[in-house]
Amino acid sequence: MKRGTYLFLLCLMFISPGCRQTKETVNEYNIIPQPNTLVARKGRFELTGKVQVVTAHATPEVKAIADAFIGRIRLTSGISLKATEEEHPQTPVIRFITGTGMGKEAYRLAVTPENITVSASEPNGFFYAIQTLYQLLPPAVYGERTVKRAAWSVPAVEISDAPRFGYRGLHLDVSRHFFSVDYIYRYIDMLAMHKMNTFHFHLTDDQGWRIEIRKYPELTKTGSKRKHTLVDYYYVNWPHVFDGAAYGPFFYTQEQIKAIVAYAAERYITVIPEIEMPGHALAALAAYPELSCDPSINYEVTGLWGIFKEVFCPKEETFRFLEDVMDEVIELFPSRYIHIGGDECPKEAWKKCAHCQALIRKLGLKDDTTPSPVDGVKHSKEDKLQSYFITRMEKYINAKGRSIIGWDEILEGGLAPNATVMSWRGVQGGLNAAKAGHDAIMTPSPYAYLNFYQEDPSIAPTTIGGYNTLKKTYSYNPAPDDAGELVKKHIIGVQGNVWTEYIQTEEQCDYQAFPRAVALAETGWTENRNKDWSSFCERMVNAYERMTQKGVKACRNFFEVNINTHVDDSKTLKVALETFCPDAEIRYTTDGSTPTPKSERYTAPFTWTGTANLQAAVFKEGKMLGKVTSRMLYANLISGKAFTTNPKMGWETGDIFGENDILGADKTTFGLTNGKRGNIASYTPWTSFRVNEKTDNELEFTVNMGSPTRIGQVVFGTLYNPAFRVLPASAVIVQVSADGQKYTTVKEEKFTREYPERGRKAFTDTVAFEPVEATCVKLRFKSGGVLRNGIDCRKDTPEEFIPSDMYLDEVEIY
Repeated sequence: MKRGTYLFLLCLMFISPGCRQTKETVNEYNIIPQPNTLVARKGRFELTGKVQVVTAHATPEVKAIADAFIGRIRLTSGISLKATEEEHPQTPVIRFITGTGMGKEAYRLAVTPENITVSASEPNGFFYAIQTLYQLLPPAVYGERTVKRAAWSVPAVEISDAPRFGYRGLHLDVSRHFFSVDYIYRYIDMLAMHKMNTFHFHLTDDQGWRIEIRKYPELTKTGSKRKHTLVDYYYVNWPHVFDGAAYGPFFYTQEQIKAIVAYAAERYITVIPEIEMPGHALAALAAYPELSCDPSINYEVTGLWGIFKEVFCPKEETFRFLEDVMDEVIELFPSRYIHIGGDECPKEAWKKCAHCQALIRKLGLKDDTTPSPVDGVKHSKEDKLQSYFITRMEKYINAKGRSIIGWDEILEGGLAPNATVMSWRGVQGGLNAAKAGHDAIMTPSPYAYLNFYQEDPSIAPTTIGGYNTLKKTYSYNPAPDDAGELVKKHIIGVQGNVWTEYIQTEEQCDYQAFPRAVALAETGWTENRNKDWSSFCERMVNAYERMTQKGVKACRNFFEVNINTHVDDSKTLKVALETFCPDAEIRYTTDGSTPTPKSERYTAPFTWTGTANLQAAVFKEGKMLGKVTSRMLYANLISGKAFTTNPKMGWETGDIFGENDILGADKTTFGLTNGKRGNIASYTPWTSFRVNEKTDNELEFTVNMGSPTRIGQVVFGTLYNPAFRVLPASAVIVQVSADGQKYTTVKEEKFTREYPERGRKAFTDTVAFEPVEATCVKLRFKSGGVLRNGIDCRKDTPEEFIPSDMYLDEVEIY
């Protein structure tokens, strides 16, 4: 069904002598994921102490599900439902019926004012039916205290439901930052609530080894702690700045792992462990350096993020170690899959290693002379050595009755025969694997990386970057409608990933993961034709109440305003305000004052003049729902106008958010004439340029005013961030033209700047000149100079000095 909240008005007429009174009751179906077939009915089933829960002929496992339901109702409502094997006439019942021919996770739920019937063929289906039943009850059912005043009744409905994908997962990285067992339990509860069936447990990485391996105690004695952790975003400072505080030892004992696996199993969730190889191995090498290509190095668990050249060496000693580790891991995790990583494995160590080069010759590995038919890339012999590494481990794991999953880099150099690919660098890796007949799980960073920003970075906690709003995440379709049948067959599921480089606390983990994980849960369960963004938003209001009951501190951007600017069909730059909260009003001011219920009501995109201090908030029934969102806006003579640059823009193009935009992506203004100035919260607003000798060490910005226009001032912003190889403009030349061919210089200005001792800084420069008439304006920004390679920034190339890039935003003409 397209609509997720089905509203039926039931008029109950109470008739007494001489009068008639009407009482209105509204049935709502705020279920996430949206059931694939739902028919709303009239009436409600009341929960009372008279209700019997009938489990005749049910298996012990199904009876345990029924008992858990009875216990939760007793705890949260104070109502004691009666478990029984026999159904009694004239008694309201909740009956569990085991049927045949339904899928493992399928269920039916029929609710009338007289009874509730839960039907499924397998315990999994019964469990998911109960999750639906919980969501039809008051949110208090998810709490831990008794709330007798809640409306403990269930709306009448008929549901027939089954998932779209068999794999519906959520990932958590506990290596970069560690999370308590109790938090893992609550995380698993959130998966269960939303019918996800897989918890991907990322247990090892360069920053920490988090699982006890009894045969190798140094893994946790040495590998589970680090001497310090990076402060601020990776590219803010060079040299990097660390907090000076020891982190760890933190790890899960085998008994704790068993408890987590059992807790998940009770909720029909499979826990898939990830043991990284051959890269992301620093924590293991710190404990056992003999597993590297150079055992003489003193390896340390790192407190830095990124990709490291220190990797496992493919020698017999390493394979024995990894096989021993797998033996213990397989004993702890009954999952069909074992995740072996396989991503981001630099090959420098292997290229220099005599053993590795000898092994390459022995195996007859050669550099590709033509592109691979799988991914269209020419792979090196070292890439193929990684394929040998993965394939060898796959054979060992297959012999234990298990299968491997790896990140999409395992496609490089040839895919292991029975491997399943987890596609993270976009969608193509998964599609390539599926076309080659391999199963693929889609977790592409542009949609499913939940550690990316989800609201304006200037008001959000520091994270790794990106920009994936709830709306964009929800829009994802893992198996496109126009994909071939082979692709649809082999795309087996979807997963959200939570990498924790910048997620230091449980509260921040909640904020990053939710509610976007809820959107992915619907994508995994609900057929694409039944998904509907407006319906999802209606149901999310209730979902927030449920999360609050669970103590989950989800991101509240849903109840706030997203501020965008766009050029519409009239070629005019306008402000577009958006909230995801349904049936709410946006109120705003432009003078910096706090919005009230009496402030201007937003109804459509609007223009502004001069400098506006925009403040906006969401209101419902006169109450502000979230925080006030603010943005300084600068209207000027080129606001919204198209422009050209030489050189062309680089990888940062400024505020192009694609699906996030209420009016669609604006390809005209990019980030340079959209009325919004850059900041140092993130690189998102900035536009990047490679400025060097090939461009005469300058950047040209040219704009056509459309007609002769009197101008006398230019304002622009550039960024100082040497750690990111970025310096601000050292000078600017302002030129004007009547025809766009012949330009005259009207002003040249050089800048003397005071740089901070460390970190980054945004400079806004104003250049005034005698007013002049111009049809075209050219601004020539001079390079900020060169950087001392390895002193001002990380040294990735051998040169002593390297040219700086330029980051520009905004350009204004008055």
